[in-house]
Amino acid sequence: MLQPRAYPELVAKALVLDNDPFEAMVDDDNPWMEGFVLVVAVSVLAGVALAFGGWLTAATLPAPDAALTTILQGGRQLAALLSLPTAAVKQVITAVWSLTAFSSGYRGGWSHLLPIISVPGMALVWWIFFSVAAFGIARAFGGNGALRTTLGAAALTVAPLSFLLLSIVPFAGVSSVMLVVWSALIGYRAIHVAQELDWRRAALTTLIVYAMAAVVILLLAAAFGLGYSTGGLR
Repeated sequence: MLQPRAYPELVAKALVLDNDPFEAMVDDDNPWMEGFVLVVAVSVLAGVALAFGGWLTAATLPAPDAALTTILQGGRQLAALLSLPTAAVKQVITAVWSLTAFSSGYRGGWSHLLPIISVPGMALVWWIFFSVAAFGIARAFGGNGALRTTLGAAALTVAPLSFLLLSIVPFAGVSSVMLVVWSALIGYRAIHVAQELDWRRAALTTLIVYAMAAVVILLLAAAFGLGYSTGGLR
């Protein structure tokens, strides 16, 4: 069992795609549990940084209701310019604003603490999805690794979340695209090491997993949009 004090080194080496952290996770006596602890540790720290940084940022901004009023005024002008129904534009702006203000903590109250729950939650869901999907696809391509070792190595895909620690500084941000691409590269290395695949099949496995994730996200977004539009028509 690896010690938590070794996690910073594992994360740092994983970010530069060094083989050592992946091999350490695969060779661990309980890789899936080690992976779980690593995912929780990194994502909780990232969530705390986002929460605190969001609170500091919100404290320097105008009141949420005043900001929404200004945005709605701009929306009405845009609707008039483009001959769009004002009520529909207002409804869309209000819905998007409410979701954004709540998820970012700008709304205030306990919403500031949301990243402490949402970031680890999403990280755990992604870790399990990626590991299980990669295991199945890699085995179909001739991989030799077990699910538990895949879970261990794939836990390192959360390493890019460490950059979210910079979010503790007000108005500082990290590119989501960068996090996704970097995580994909680490996922590729995890599959390559854990499943003992050549680079082509490991890369193809990674691409298929991300394609599956994209389809799932699109279906969920379509279902949400359909539900929202149906509810809005009542």
